[in-house]
Order: sequence, then structure tokens, then C-alpha cells
Amino acid sequence: MIRAVTKKECVMHRNRAESGFTLIELVIVIVILGILAAVAIPKYEDLREQARTATLKGQLGSIRSAIAIQYGRNALNGTPSFPALTGAIFADGNVPKEPVLNSNAVKTTPGVDDTGGWQYTAATGMVKANLNAYSSY
Repeated sequence: MIRAVTKKECVMHRNRAESGFTLIELVIVIVILGILAAVAIPKYEDLREQARTATLKGQLGSIRSAIAIQYGRNALNGTPSFPALTGAIFADGNVPKEPVLNSNAVKTTPGVDDTGGWQYTAATGMVKANLNAYSSY
């Protein structure tokens, strides 16, 4: 027995040729992407800070090594003293830049003033970042 199909029944059923997403499917995808973004952005910021800290520690290590090598040379020559922190003690002729403000300025007066670069005490050979947030390294 064949029955007549109404116009309403035709509209409710899609043809196989028609494709697309419903509004609810699109909303669900947008919500999932929002949740992923909310989780990923703080992780990315944390990774940037960890990379900045690791770079700063590496730069400090290279500066301290250069100072120690020059101190050893001075001691072998009979005058054990810490060198001036200039590009002369580095292979490329430049003091490494700190990664936060990208400065290689060397401050020789006591105290950290948060202007970037390095704070160096020639009497003790102590060098640290001239940045309040990183001066403990």
C-alpha cells in the first residue's frame, strides 16, 4: 500500500546529497575549542617564562665561567684579581645579552635597579641580572 507523502515529511528528512552541520554540532565544537584555548594559553605563557629563566641562567653561567677563566689567568701571572666585565674576556668580544630586556649593559655600582643588563661586583667577581625579578640567580 502506497501512501502520499506530505510536504512537512519531506522537509524533515534530508536528502543524502544535502550535507552540513547542525547548529548544536557547531556550538559543541566552539565550546570544546574554547576549553582547549583556556587550558593551552596559560601553559604557553608558563613555557615562555621557563625558557626566559633557563636562558638567563645559561647566560649567567657563561659570564661567570669567563670571569673565572680570566681570574685563573691573572692568578697564574702573579696578580690574582677579578677582571673588568667587558667584551674583552669573551670569545666574540661582546658581553652576552640578558634575555628579558635584551641588554648587555654592565652596572658596577651596588644594587639592582631593574634597568636590565648585568650587575657586577669586581671585588668579589659576583655577577647577577640587573632585574628585580631575576636578581636571585
